[in-house]
Amino acid sequence: MKVLLKSGDTDKIVFFATVTRQKDVYIMAANYLQSLDWKKKPDIMKNIINFYTKGRAMDSLAGFYDACAQVEIDEFQDYPKAYGALKESLSTLEKVKAKNPI
Repeated sequence: MKVLLKSGDTDKIVFFATVTRQKDVYIMAANYLQSLDWKKKPDIMKNIINFYTKGRAMDSLAGFYDACAQVEIDEFQDYPKAYGALKESLSTLEKVKAKNPI
């Protein structure tokens, strides 16, 4: 996976992560995809969400929703969409808290 990440071939990275079904690979792929221009490509955004979910990286997923909300505010001034992204972030964090009560 590390070699694929260095190559930058997004299609192969997505394919490999989907085929291997390993938690760490899902998270590495999602982190890589987040470094791309996911704001303009909805398929990349969907893959990030799917990979964080499959990799059970709910904190990272909540952080991604936070980043989505920030982009909606900063670049598009679309407050209703930002609010929706923040609600998703909160929902994700509540699921984590429900599974791991302090």
